[in-house]
Amino acid sequence: MLSIPCSWAASKVRRPSAYMYLSILHSLLPIKFDAVVGDTTIVAYRSSYVDFTLPYSESGITMVVLMKRDERDNMWIFLKPLSPKLWLVTGLAFFVTGLVVWVLEHRINREFRGTPEQQLGIVIWFSFSTLVFAHRERPENNLTRFVLIIWIFVVLIISQSYTASLASMLTVQRMHPAFVDVTEIKRNNYFVGHPKDSFVKDFLKNELHFNDTMLREYSTSEEYHDALCRGSHNGGVAAIFDEIPYVRRFLNDKYRCSKFRMVGPTYQTDGFGF
Repeated sequence: MLSIPCSWAASKVRRPSAYMYLSILHSLLPIKFDAVVGDTTIVAYRSSYVDFTLPYSESGITMVVLMKRDERDNMWIFLKPLSPKLWLVTGLAFFVTGLVVWVLEHRINREFRGTPEQQLGIVIWFSFSTLVFAHRERPENNLTRFVLIIWIFVVLIISQSYTASLASMLTVQRMHPAFVDVTEIKRNNYFVGHPKDSFVKDFLKNELHFNDTMLREYSTSEEYHDALCRGSHNGGVAAIFDEIPYVRRFLNDKYRCSKFRMVGPTYQTDGFGF
């Protein structure tokens, strides 16, 4: 391996703008610099006056959106722990168990007798009362007691599983992305953000066909955070478009990773090169 002596001219900024990249690349034209080393995105118009190496890192443009709590169907959340089929099977099991107990008891137990309407009520009431062990009827048949032992064991399993699942739904915040589709954002004329002085703006206008008036530019991660939290209707944006390495750095913060998410397709670029 050859060791070639060289001198370095460093340019240290928090997030270089496209204009700064252009200025550095233009410095190659009068041979002010022999090479530029950095996170320089390979873009077609830049290749017209400089030569890039092969990409040393893949990149692409993606979308970041705010995560929102799912408030849909909260009134019926008590039905969510069990699937519709399981609710149906459970209801049938209650009725069948009550019917079996009635068949075994009504000939020898006066508490299971009466008019047809009363006996139907007993069948339904007896099974459901076992949920809270409130049944008043005392079985006299040993076979009935055996059926009840199995049924109460099943009821305990169902009730405990239901309670645990419902408690989890009520305590854990169910989050979902505010938007997952670029088409929805465009259709509703929401504002979107992009890094200041970046080729991403031209990409949004030329490739995704966003109106220039719907684009807002930002320079720092703090500005990204504030704009996404405020939303498009309150002076912010519905989504931020940026290159994947910068998006990952933005989401790397422990407070942001739960509030924002990278969603949608990745629009490939030529990557970073020297």
